[in-house]
Amino acid sequence: MARQSVDTQQVTLTGTDAGGTSPTAEGDIVDTGGTVFLLVSNTGASPATVTVQSQATYYGLDVEDLAVSVPAGATRAIGPLITEPFGFPASDANYKRAFVDYTGTVADLKRSVLSLT
Repeated sequence: MARQSVDTQQVTLTGTDAGGTSPTAEGDIVDTGGTVFLLVSNTGASPATVTVQSQATYYGLDVEDLAVSVPAGATRAIGPLITEPFGFPASDANYKRAFVDYTGTVADLKRSVLSLT
């Protein structure tokens, strides 16, 4: 199975169901932007790691990926997923989108992509 494209949900004044769905083992493709973030819940007994891949370089050096630990039974809001450094460049089919990877038992994870705009 390939990476899964995840729709971004707009947070509204009347409420947004951010319950989320399980990611695929291959990871996700998500929108980027200054108001976009991931909400990841781990219902398992072991910690998991969410990694947002960086596409940026600085003076020819790769900028490190963002890796966030999600403890067992915990929820983490991750972001904002700003376009620089996470979004792909205009020359790529995934322009302004980011790759997200998950370690641990993905069946124990639920994730949503939310935006405050």
